[in-house]
Amino acid sequence: MKRINKISYKYHILIYFTLLVTAVTLGFSYLFMQRERDFKIERLTYTMMPYTNLVYNILIKDSAYLNSDSVEKQISLILPLIPQEMRITVLTPDAWVVFDSHSLKKTIKENHFDRPELIRAKKNGFGSELRYSNTLKAEYLYYAKQYPKLYIRAALDYNTSVFPVIVNNNRYIVVILILLLSVLIVLVFIIRKINRPVTALREFINIVHKGKGDLNNINFPNDELGVVGEEIVKTFLQLDQTKKYKQELTHNVAHELKTPVTGIRGYLETLIQQENIDEEQRRFFLERAYAQTLRLSSIINDISILNKIEESPDKFEIEPVNIYKCIREIESDLSFKLEEKKILFVNKIDENLIINGSSFLIYSLFKNLIDNSIEHGGEQIEICIESTRKDNNFANFRYFDTGKGVPEEHLERIFERFYRVEKSRSRKSGGSGLGLSIVKNAIHLQKGTVKVTNHPGGGLLFEFSLALAI
Repeated sequence: MKRINKISYKYHILIYFTLLVTAVTLGFSYLFMQRERDFKIERLTYTMMPYTNLVYNILIKDSAYLNSDSVEKQISLILPLIPQEMRITVLTPDAWVVFDSHSLKKTIKENHFDRPELIRAKKNGFGSELRYSNTLKAEYLYYAKQYPKLYIRAALDYNTSVFPVIVNNNRYIVVILILLLSVLIVLVFIIRKINRPVTALREFINIVHKGKGDLNNINFPNDELGVVGEEIVKTFLQLDQTKKYKQELTHNVAHELKTPVTGIRGYLETLIQQENIDEEQRRFFLERAYAQTLRLSSIINDISILNKIEESPDKFEIEPVNIYKCIREIESDLSFKLEEKKILFVNKIDENLIINGSSFLIYSLFKNLIDNSIEHGGEQIEICIESTRKDNNFANFRYFDTGKGVPEEHLERIFERFYRVEKSRSRKSGGSGLGLSIVKNAIHLQKGTVKVTNHPGGGLLFEFSLALAI
Protein backbone atom coordinates (compact mmCIF):
# COMPACT_ATOMS: atom_id res chain seq x y z
CA MET A 1 0.00 0.00 0.00
CA LYS A 2 1.31 3.44 -0.90
CA ARG A 3 1.90 5.39 2.27
CA ILE A 4 -0.35 8.43 2.68
CA ASN A 5 1.53 11.43 4.02
CA LYS A 6 -1.18 13.15 6.01
CA ILE A 7 1.08 15.99 7.21
CA SER A 8 2.34 16.71 3.68
CA TYR A 9 -1.24 16.81 2.44
CA LYS A 10 -2.27 19.30 5.13
CA TYR A 11 0.75 21.51 4.61
CA HIS A 12 0.40 21.51 0.86
CA ILE A 13 -3.08 22.92 1.24
CA LEU A 14 -1.85 25.35 3.88
CA ILE A 15 0.98 26.57 1.64
CA TYR A 16 -1.29 26.99 -1.38
CA PHE A 17 -3.92 28.90 0.57
CA THR A 18 -1.30 30.93 2.44
CA LEU A 19 0.25 32.03 -0.84
CA LEU A 20 -3.18 32.86 -2.21
CA VAL A 21 -4.25 34.79 0.89
CA THR A 22 -0.89 36.56 1.08
CA ALA A 23 -1.05 37.54 -2.59
CA VAL A 24 -4.60 38.85 -2.24
CA THR A 25 -3.74 40.68 0.99
CA LEU A 26 -0.61 42.23 -0.49
CA GLY A 27 -2.53 43.20 -3.61
CA PHE A 28 -5.26 44.94 -1.65
CA SER A 29 -2.66 46.44 0.68
CA TYR A 30 -0.75 47.85 -2.28
CA LEU A 31 -3.90 49.36 -3.76
CA PHE A 32 -4.86 50.78 -0.38
CA MET A 33 -1.43 52.27 0.25
CA GLN A 34 -1.35 53.72 -3.27
CA ARG A 35 -4.66 55.42 -2.63
CA GLU A 36 -3.40 56.58 0.75
CA ARG A 37 -0.23 57.89 -0.91
CA ASP A 38 -2.21 59.74 -3.59
CA PHE A 39 -4.49 61.19 -0.93
CA LYS A 40 -1.56 62.47 1.13
CA ILE A 41 0.16 63.92 -1.92
CA GLU A 42 -3.07 65.67 -2.86
CA ARG A 43 -3.38 67.00 0.69
CA LEU A 44 0.23 68.28 0.57
CA THR A 45 -0.56 69.92 -2.75
CA TYR A 46 -3.49 71.80 -1.23
CA THR A 47 -1.26 72.97 1.64
CA MET A 48 0.89 74.78 -0.95
CA MET A 49 -2.06 76.64 -2.48
CA PRO A 50 -2.29 79.40 0.20
CA TYR A 51 1.38 80.25 -0.33
CA THR A 52 0.96 80.79 -4.05
CA ASN A 53 -1.97 83.06 -3.30
CA LEU A 54 0.10 84.88 -0.67
CA VAL A 55 2.87 85.49 -3.18
CA TYR A 56 0.44 86.74 -5.82
CA ASN A 57 -1.27 89.12 -3.39
CA ILE A 58 2.03 90.73 -2.45
CA LEU A 59 3.17 90.99 -6.09
CA ILE A 60 0.12 92.76 -7.48
CA LYS A 61 0.74 95.69 -5.15
CA ASP A 62 3.61 96.66 -7.40
CA SER A 63 2.72 97.73 -10.94
CA ALA A 64 6.04 96.36 -12.12
CA TYR A 65 5.65 93.00 -10.52
CA LEU A 66 7.03 91.08 -13.51
CA ASN A 67 10.38 92.77 -13.03
CA SER A 68 12.69 90.23 -11.43
CA ASP A 69 14.22 92.70 -9.02
CA SER A 70 10.82 93.91 -7.94
CA VAL A 71 9.58 90.31 -7.52
CA GLU A 72 12.54 89.35 -5.39
CA LYS A 73 12.12 92.48 -3.27
CA GLN A 74 8.40 91.92 -2.73
CA ILE A 75 8.74 88.20 -1.93
CA SER A 76 11.53 88.85 0.55
CA LEU A 77 8.94 90.65 2.65
CA ILE A 78 6.92 87.46 3.10
CA LEU A 79 9.66 84.82 3.12
CA PRO A 80 9.41 84.45 6.93
CA LEU A 81 5.82 83.37 6.37
CA ILE A 82 6.77 80.64 3.87
CA PRO A 83 8.22 77.30 5.04
CA GLN A 84 11.95 77.23 4.47
CA GLU A 85 11.80 73.93 2.62
CA MET A 86 9.17 75.22 0.17
CA ARG A 87 10.48 76.37 -3.18
CA ILE A 88 8.64 79.31 -4.79
CA THR A 89 8.95 80.03 -8.53
CA VAL A 90 7.38 82.94 -10.43
CA LEU A 91 7.00 82.54 -14.20
CA THR A 92 5.81 84.75 -17.04
CA PRO A 93 2.75 83.79 -19.11
CA ASP A 94 5.24 82.26 -21.58
CA ALA A 95 6.71 80.08 -18.77
CA TRP A 96 10.03 81.90 -18.41
CA VAL A 97 11.37 81.98 -14.89
CA VAL A 98 11.29 85.42 -13.27
CA PHE A 99 12.13 84.31 -9.74
CA ASP A 100 13.11 81.06 -7.96
CA SER A 101 13.63 80.99 -4.21
CA HIS A 102 16.09 78.07 -4.33
CA SER A 103 18.27 79.08 -7.28
CA LEU A 104 19.50 82.11 -9.12
CA LYS A 105 17.42 83.26 -12.06
CA LYS A 106 20.45 83.47 -14.32
CA THR A 107 21.12 79.76 -13.81
CA ILE A 108 17.67 78.87 -15.13
CA LYS A 109 17.90 79.47 -18.87
CA GLU A 110 15.34 77.01 -20.24
CA ASN A 111 11.66 77.60 -20.81
CA HIS A 112 9.28 75.66 -18.48
CA PHE A 113 6.24 75.55 -20.68
CA ASP A 114 6.59 71.77 -21.19
CA ARG A 115 6.44 71.08 -17.46
CA PRO A 116 3.39 68.90 -16.67
CA GLU A 117 2.18 71.07 -13.79
CA LEU A 118 2.24 74.21 -15.99
CA ILE A 119 0.45 72.45 -18.84
CA ARG A 120 -2.34 71.48 -16.43
CA ALA A 121 -2.38 74.96 -14.89
CA LYS A 122 -2.88 76.55 -18.32
CA LYS A 123 -5.71 74.10 -19.04
CA ASN A 124 -7.43 73.92 -15.64
CA GLY A 125 -6.13 76.96 -13.76
CA PHE A 126 -3.89 74.84 -11.55
CA GLY A 127 -1.92 71.62 -11.73
CA SER A 128 0.41 69.36 -9.78
CA GLU A 129 3.08 66.79 -10.56
CA LEU A 130 5.61 64.63 -8.71
CA ARG A 131 8.73 64.66 -10.90
CA TYR A 132 12.49 65.04 -11.09
CA SER A 133 13.90 68.59 -11.24
CA ASN A 134 16.70 69.03 -13.76
CA THR A 135 17.58 72.34 -12.15
CA LEU A 136 18.09 71.11 -8.59
CA LYS A 137 18.83 67.50 -9.50
CA ALA A 138 16.22 66.17 -7.06
CA GLU A 139 12.64 64.93 -7.04
CA TYR A 140 9.97 67.49 -6.14
CA LEU A 141 6.23 67.71 -5.65
CA TYR A 142 5.11 70.70 -7.73
CA TYR A 143 1.95 72.80 -7.52
CA ALA A 144 1.41 75.52 -10.13
CA LYS A 145 -1.42 78.04 -10.40
CA GLN A 146 -2.23 80.41 -13.23
CA TYR A 147 -2.81 84.06 -12.35
CA PRO A 148 -3.33 87.12 -14.56
CA LYS A 149 -0.05 87.73 -16.44
CA LEU A 150 1.95 85.09 -14.52
CA TYR A 151 2.28 81.58 -13.07
CA ILE A 152 3.26 80.97 -9.47
CA ARG A 153 4.62 77.54 -8.56
CA ALA A 154 5.36 76.01 -5.16
CA ALA A 155 7.43 72.86 -4.68
CA LEU A 156 8.47 70.55 -1.85
CA ASP A 157 11.51 68.31 -1.83
CA TYR A 158 10.32 64.69 -2.08
CA ASN A 159 12.98 63.19 0.20
CA THR A 160 12.70 65.71 3.03
CA SER A 161 9.07 66.87 2.91
CA VAL A 162 6.95 64.37 0.94
CA PHE A 163 8.39 60.93 1.53
CA PRO A 164 8.25 61.08 5.38
CA VAL A 165 4.56 61.93 5.14
CA ILE A 166 3.47 59.24 2.69
CA VAL A 167 5.44 56.44 4.36
CA ASN A 168 4.07 57.17 7.79
CA ASN A 169 1.84 54.06 7.52
CA ASN A 170 3.25 51.86 10.28
CA ARG A 171 -0.12 51.49 11.91
CA TYR A 172 -1.61 50.26 8.64
CA ILE A 173 1.21 47.75 8.22
CA VAL A 174 0.56 46.45 11.74
CA VAL A 175 -3.16 46.16 10.98
CA ILE A 176 -2.40 44.29 7.76
CA LEU A 177 -0.02 41.90 9.53
CA ILE A 178 -2.58 41.23 12.28
CA LEU A 179 -5.25 40.65 9.65
CA LEU A 180 -2.98 38.29 7.70
CA LEU A 181 -2.09 36.36 10.87
CA SER A 182 -5.77 36.08 11.81
CA VAL A 183 -6.62 34.76 8.35
CA LEU A 184 -3.83 32.17 8.58
CA ILE A 185 -5.05 30.99 12.00
CA VAL A 186 -8.58 30.61 10.65
CA LEU A 187 -7.14 28.86 7.59
CA VAL A 188 -5.27 26.34 9.76
CA PHE A 189 -8.49 25.62 11.65
CA ILE A 190 -10.44 25.15 8.42
CA ILE A 191 -7.76 22.88 6.92
CA ARG A 192 -7.75 20.73 10.05
CA LYS A 193 -11.50 20.43 9.77
CA ILE A 194 -11.30 19.62 6.05
CA ASN A 195 -8.60 17.04 6.78
CA ARG A 196 -10.74 15.13 9.31
CA PRO A 197 -12.47 13.01 6.61
CA VAL A 198 -9.05 12.23 5.09
CA THR A 199 -7.76 11.16 8.50
CA ALA A 200 -10.81 8.97 9.02
CA LEU A 201 -10.42 7.43 5.54
CA ARG A 202 -6.76 6.71 6.26
CA GLU A 203 -7.82 4.94 9.45
CA PHE A 204 -10.35 3.00 7.35
CA ILE A 205 -7.63 1.97 4.86
CA ASN A 206 -5.27 0.89 7.66
CA ILE A 207 -7.98 -1.25 9.27
CA VAL A 208 -8.84 -2.86 5.92
CA HIS A 209 -5.21 -3.69 5.06
CA LYS A 210 -4.22 -4.83 8.54
CA GLY A 211 -7.48 -6.66 9.16
CA LYS A 212 -7.57 -5.31 12.72
CA GLY A 213 -10.00 -2.83 14.21
CA ASP A 214 -13.68 -2.00 14.03
CA LEU A 215 -14.79 -0.02 10.98
CA ASN A 216 -17.95 1.02 12.81
CA ASN A 217 -15.86 3.00 15.32
CA ILE A 218 -14.44 5.36 12.68
CA ASN A 219 -15.77 8.87 13.32
CA PHE A 220 -16.45 11.08 10.32
CA PRO A 221 -17.32 14.80 10.67
CA ASN A 222 -20.92 15.87 10.24
CA ASP A 223 -20.46 17.53 6.85
CA GLU A 224 -20.62 16.66 3.16
CA LEU A 225 -17.17 15.06 3.08
CA GLY A 226 -18.04 13.12 6.23
CA VAL A 227 -21.20 11.79 4.57
CA VAL A 228 -19.14 10.68 1.56
CA GLY A 229 -16.66 8.93 3.87
CA GLU A 230 -19.45 7.17 5.75
CA GLU A 231 -20.97 6.02 2.46
CA ILE A 232 -17.58 4.62 1.37
CA VAL A 233 -17.26 2.63 4.60
CA LYS A 234 -20.90 1.54 4.41
CA THR A 235 -20.47 0.38 0.81
CA PHE A 236 -17.28 -1.50 1.70
CA LEU A 237 -19.01 -3.24 4.62
CA GLN A 238 -21.89 -4.21 2.34
CA LEU A 239 -19.51 -5.55 -0.31
CA ASP A 240 -17.50 -7.38 2.33
CA GLN A 241 -20.67 -8.85 3.79
CA THR A 242 -21.85 -9.84 0.32
CA LYS A 243 -18.49 -11.48 -0.37
CA LYS A 244 -18.64 -13.46 2.87
CA TYR A 245 -22.28 -14.29 2.18
CA LYS A 246 -21.48 -15.61 -1.29
CA GLN A 247 -18.53 -17.60 0.01
CA GLU A 248 -20.70 -19.14 2.71
CA LEU A 249 -23.50 -19.75 0.21
CA THR A 250 -21.13 -21.44 -2.24
CA HIS A 251 -19.80 -23.63 0.54
CA ASN A 252 -23.29 -24.53 1.76
CA VAL A 253 -24.63 -25.22 -1.73
CA ALA A 254 -21.66 -27.49 -2.50
CA HIS A 255 -22.16 -29.24 0.84
CA GLU A 256 -25.90 -29.69 0.31
CA LEU A 257 -25.50 -30.94 -3.26
CA LYS A 258 -22.75 -33.32 -2.25
CA THR A 259 -25.07 -35.41 -0.06
CA PRO A 260 -27.68 -36.39 -2.68
CA VAL A 261 -25.07 -36.70 -5.44
CA THR A 262 -22.98 -39.01 -3.26
CA GLY A 263 -26.10 -41.05 -2.44
CA ILE A 264 -27.11 -41.39 -6.07
CA ARG A 265 -23.57 -42.38 -7.03
CA GLY A 266 -23.43 -45.00 -4.27
CA TYR A 267 -26.72 -46.60 -5.23
CA LEU A 268 -25.84 -46.70 -8.92
CA GLU A 269 -22.34 -48.10 -8.24
CA THR A 270 -23.95 -50.87 -6.18
CA LEU A 271 -26.28 -51.75 -9.06
CA ILE A 272 -23.43 -51.75 -11.57
CA GLN A 273 -20.99 -53.77 -9.47
CA GLN A 274 -23.45 -56.38 -8.19
CA GLU A 275 -24.76 -58.12 -11.28
CA ASN A 276 -26.59 -60.88 -9.40
CA ILE A 277 -28.65 -58.56 -7.19
CA ASP A 278 -32.29 -59.68 -6.93
CA GLU A 279 -35.18 -57.60 -8.25
CA GLU A 280 -36.37 -56.45 -4.81
CA GLN A 281 -32.95 -55.04 -3.87
CA ARG A 282 -32.57 -53.51 -7.34
CA ARG A 283 -35.88 -51.71 -6.91
CA PHE A 284 -34.87 -50.53 -3.41
CA PHE A 285 -31.64 -48.97 -4.68
CA LEU A 286 -33.42 -47.33 -7.63
CA GLU A 287 -36.09 -45.88 -5.34
CA ARG A 288 -33.42 -44.50 -3.01
CA ALA A 289 -31.53 -43.01 -5.95
CA TYR A 290 -34.77 -41.48 -7.22
CA ALA A 291 -35.49 -40.01 -3.79
CA GLN A 292 -32.06 -38.38 -3.81
CA THR A 293 -32.72 -36.90 -7.27
CA LEU A 294 -35.94 -35.40 -5.89
CA ARG A 295 -34.00 -33.88 -3.03
CA LEU A 296 -31.37 -32.58 -5.45
CA SER A 297 -34.11 -31.07 -7.60
CA SER A 298 -35.71 -29.49 -4.52
CA ILE A 299 -32.43 -27.83 -3.48
CA ILE A 300 -31.80 -26.47 -6.97
CA ASN A 301 -35.39 -25.24 -7.24
CA ASP A 302 -35.25 -23.48 -3.86
CA ILE A 303 -31.91 -21.81 -4.72
CA SER A 304 -33.41 -20.65 -8.01
CA ILE A 305 -36.43 -19.14 -6.23
CA LEU A 306 -34.24 -17.28 -3.72
CA ASN A 307 -31.94 -15.91 -6.41
CA LYS A 308 -34.89 -14.72 -8.45
CA ILE A 309 -36.43 -12.99 -5.41
CA GLU A 310 -33.17 -11.18 -4.61
CA GLU A 311 -31.89 -10.42 -8.11
CA SER A 312 -35.01 -10.12 -10.32
CA PRO A 313 -38.03 -9.37 -8.09
CA ASP A 314 -39.71 -7.45 -10.92
CA LYS A 315 -39.84 -10.63 -13.04
CA PHE A 316 -42.65 -12.14 -10.95
CA GLU A 317 -46.09 -11.72 -12.48
CA ILE A 318 -48.45 -9.73 -10.24
CA GLU A 319 -52.10 -10.76 -10.13
CA PRO A 320 -55.04 -11.02 -7.67
CA VAL A 321 -54.61 -14.09 -5.42
CA ASN A 322 -57.41 -15.59 -3.32
CA ILE A 323 -55.52 -16.66 -0.18
CA TYR A 324 -58.18 -19.09 1.00
CA LYS A 325 -58.17 -20.96 -2.33
CA CYS A 326 -54.36 -20.91 -2.38
CA ILE A 327 -54.24 -22.61 1.06
CA ARG A 328 -56.83 -25.17 -0.05
CA GLU A 329 -54.70 -25.99 -3.10
CA ILE A 330 -51.61 -26.51 -0.91
CA GLU A 331 -53.61 -28.69 1.49
CA SER A 332 -54.66 -30.82 -1.47
CA ASP A 333 -51.11 -31.08 -2.83
CA LEU A 334 -49.77 -32.14 0.59
CA SER A 335 -52.74 -34.31 1.57
CA PHE A 336 -50.73 -37.54 1.37
CA LYS A 337 -48.06 -36.25 3.77
CA LEU A 338 -50.69 -34.81 6.11
CA GLU A 339 -52.58 -38.10 6.24
CA GLU A 340 -49.39 -40.12 6.57
CA LYS A 341 -48.43 -38.22 9.74
CA LYS A 342 -52.04 -37.88 10.93
CA ILE A 343 -51.81 -34.10 11.00
CA LEU A 344 -54.93 -31.98 11.53
CA PHE A 345 -54.91 -29.01 9.18
CA VAL A 346 -57.13 -26.02 10.10
CA ASN A 347 -57.72 -23.28 7.51
CA LYS A 348 -59.26 -20.16 9.11
CA ILE A 349 -58.50 -17.78 6.26
CA ASP A 350 -61.23 -15.38 5.17
CA GLU A 351 -62.68 -16.86 1.99
CA ASN A 352 -62.88 -13.41 0.37
CA LEU A 353 -59.33 -12.28 1.20
CA ILE A 354 -57.64 -11.14 -2.02
CA ILE A 355 -54.01 -10.03 -2.23
CA ASN A 356 -52.49 -8.49 -5.33
CA GLY A 357 -49.11 -10.19 -5.66
CA SER A 358 -47.20 -13.09 -7.18
CA SER A 359 -49.30 -16.25 -6.98
CA PHE A 360 -46.12 -18.32 -7.31
CA LEU A 361 -44.42 -16.65 -4.33
CA ILE A 362 -47.53 -16.61 -2.14
CA TYR A 363 -48.01 -20.31 -2.86
CA SER A 364 -44.30 -20.98 -2.06
CA LEU A 365 -44.56 -18.95 1.16
CA PHE A 366 -47.45 -20.94 2.67
CA LYS A 367 -46.31 -24.28 1.25
CA ASN A 368 -42.85 -23.94 2.83
CA LEU A 369 -44.41 -23.08 6.20
CA ILE A 370 -46.60 -26.18 6.03
CA ASP A 371 -43.72 -28.34 4.72
CA ASN A 372 -41.59 -27.18 7.66
CA SER A 373 -44.27 -28.27 10.14
CA ILE A 374 -44.78 -31.62 8.40
CA GLU A 375 -41.05 -32.42 8.22
CA HIS A 376 -40.05 -31.24 11.70
CA GLY A 377 -43.20 -31.04 13.82
CA GLY A 378 -43.73 -34.73 14.31
CA GLU A 379 -46.88 -36.86 14.02
CA GLN A 380 -50.45 -36.24 15.20
CA ILE A 381 -50.01 -32.49 15.48
CA GLU A 382 -52.27 -29.62 14.52
CA ILE A 383 -51.45 -26.98 11.91
CA CYS A 384 -53.53 -23.80 11.98
CA ILE A 385 -53.44 -20.75 9.76
CA GLU A 386 -55.71 -17.75 10.15
CA SER A 387 -56.07 -14.18 8.99
CA THR A 388 -56.34 -12.06 12.13
CA ARG A 389 -57.32 -8.68 10.71
CA LYS A 390 -57.11 -6.52 7.63
CA ASP A 391 -56.63 -2.77 7.38
CA ASN A 392 -56.48 -0.52 4.33
CA ASN A 393 -53.02 -1.66 3.25
CA PHE A 394 -52.09 -4.98 4.91
CA ALA A 395 -53.50 -8.38 5.76
CA ASN A 396 -52.19 -9.98 8.98
CA PHE A 397 -51.73 -13.72 9.52
CA ARG A 398 -51.01 -16.20 12.32
CA TYR A 399 -49.56 -19.60 11.49
CA PHE A 400 -48.68 -22.18 14.14
CA ASP A 401 -48.30 -25.89 14.74
CA THR A 402 -48.38 -27.90 17.95
CA GLY A 403 -45.31 -29.96 17.16
CA LYS A 404 -41.74 -29.61 18.35
CA GLY A 405 -40.56 -26.13 19.25
CA VAL A 406 -37.14 -24.57 18.73
CA PRO A 407 -34.73 -23.47 21.49
CA GLU A 408 -34.89 -19.70 21.98
CA GLU A 409 -31.25 -19.19 20.98
CA HIS A 410 -32.00 -20.57 17.50
CA LEU A 411 -35.13 -18.53 16.74
CA GLU A 412 -33.26 -15.51 15.36
CA ARG A 413 -31.42 -17.64 12.81
CA ILE A 414 -34.03 -20.04 11.48
CA PHE A 415 -34.62 -17.82 8.41
CA GLU A 416 -30.96 -18.07 7.36
CA ARG A 417 -30.08 -20.15 4.32
CA PHE A 418 -29.13 -23.74 5.18
CA TYR A 419 -29.38 -23.05 8.92
CA ARG A 420 -30.37 -26.13 10.90
CA VAL A 421 -31.34 -26.37 14.53
CA GLU A 422 -30.28 -30.02 14.45
CA LYS A 423 -27.50 -30.69 11.99
CA SER A 424 -28.79 -34.03 10.76
CA ARG A 425 -32.53 -33.47 11.06
CA SER A 426 -33.08 -31.85 7.67
CA ARG A 427 -30.96 -34.35 5.83
CA LYS A 428 -32.88 -37.25 7.29
CA SER A 429 -36.17 -35.59 6.42
CA GLY A 430 -35.03 -34.53 2.96
CA GLY A 431 -35.33 -30.78 3.52
CA SER A 432 -33.15 -28.33 1.58
CA GLY A 433 -32.61 -25.96 4.49
CA LEU A 434 -33.94 -23.09 2.35
CA GLY A 435 -37.68 -23.25 3.00
CA LEU A 436 -37.93 -20.65 5.77
CA SER A 437 -35.47 -18.39 3.94
CA ILE A 438 -37.90 -18.41 1.00
CA VAL A 439 -40.73 -17.60 3.44
CA LYS A 440 -38.95 -14.52 4.81
CA ASN A 441 -37.87 -13.22 1.38
CA ALA A 442 -41.33 -13.72 -0.10
CA ILE A 443 -42.91 -11.80 2.81
CA HIS A 444 -40.43 -8.94 2.41
CA LEU A 445 -41.06 -8.82 -1.34
CA GLN A 446 -44.77 -8.42 -0.51
CA LYS A 447 -43.71 -5.45 1.71
CA GLY A 448 -44.56 -7.36 4.87
CA THR A 449 -42.85 -8.26 8.14
CA VAL A 450 -42.52 -11.55 10.01
CA LYS A 451 -41.92 -12.57 13.62
CA VAL A 452 -41.44 -16.09 14.99
CA THR A 453 -41.85 -17.32 18.55
CA ASN A 454 -42.49 -20.62 20.28
CA HIS A 455 -46.22 -21.35 20.45
CA PRO A 456 -47.61 -21.84 23.99
CA GLY A 457 -49.11 -25.17 22.90
CA GLY A 458 -45.83 -26.37 21.39
CA GLY A 459 -44.33 -25.82 17.98
CA LEU A 460 -43.68 -22.49 16.30
CA LEU A 461 -45.87 -19.41 15.88
CA PHE A 462 -45.33 -17.21 12.82
CA GLU A 463 -47.00 -13.81 12.82
CA PHE A 464 -46.64 -11.90 9.57
CA SER A 465 -48.24 -9.32 7.34
CA LEU A 466 -48.61 -9.02 3.58
CA ALA A 467 -49.38 -5.86 1.64
CA LEU A 468 -52.72 -6.06 -0.15
CA ALA A 469 -51.01 -4.66 -3.25
CA ILE A 470 -47.41 -4.07 -4.42
